[in-house]
Amino acid sequence: MLHSAHRSPRFEQKFQTSNGRPIEVNGQTVHLAFGIPIEWSSARVALRFVSSAKRPVQGVCLDMSEGDLLVNGLQASGITLWADTTPPLVHLELLKAPTTAATLLVWNCWRDARGVRHSWTGNAGFTLASPSPTSYRFSCSDGLGAADFSNLVLDLEIEPKVPVFGLGPLIRDDHTQG
Repeated sequence: MLHSAHRSPRFEQKFQTSNGRPIEVNGQTVHLAFGIPIEWSSARVALRFVSSAKRPVQGVCLDMSEGDLLVNGLQASGITLWADTTPPLVHLELLKAPTTAATLLVWNCWRDARGVRHSWTGNAGFTLASPSPTSYRFSCSDGLGAADFSNLVLDLEIEPKVPVFGLGPLIRDDHTQG
């Protein structure tokens, strides 16, 4: 008869039991995903890759509940940024209607050797530090092997919209008769 050592459940199993809510692991709160409320006064996100494992390639998924993200000319409600192809610092514009409440959902992912994106399996999750209401540090564990919150470390900051004065109306009415 084979005996196996007692293993603690992987994050994936704990997140299934908690219906995706944060779990406690060795005294740390671990998240599967994190939602950041977006105020209309917020105009963009500054995302900085601090460090990442080389293999598998690490990434971050960003998804707007209402509105779109704009990065490098691409507009979409959700995007994935990879640590191996994204500049260390990237700015994403938040495009949404001024009367709409929105949430920016953030979670980590990784890419296998065939180029397939994976997330939310095994020991995938992250710890979160928030030194201010608009700044966040994500320390992420990919889902492979034992939990390692140094697989991907990134900082995210919600930056306030900068008003532009003196532009006047953006739409000109040339159809008046006179």
